[in-house]
Amino acid sequence: MIDPLAVIVPLLTFLGLVVVSLVGGGITLGVQLTKWYAQNQLLWLYNRQLIDHIYRGNPPPPPTPPAGLYD
Repeated sequence: MIDPLAVIVPLLTFLGLVVVSLVGGGITLGVQLTKWYAQNQLLWLYNRQLIDHIYRGNPPPPPTPPAGLYD
């Protein structure tokens, strides 16, 4: 007969590994989404400045991009 402990320990180890992987992936996803959101806001701001610059007929050079946009 199979020892129940020989089945439970590997199963719990596997489930722990799955949970840790999911939590780590979730944290990584959250960090990336935060970075992408911040970059999207900077891109929107810069595009808005370029559109306003062109619409008003201002001469070159165009406005400088916000700090951190191309980092």
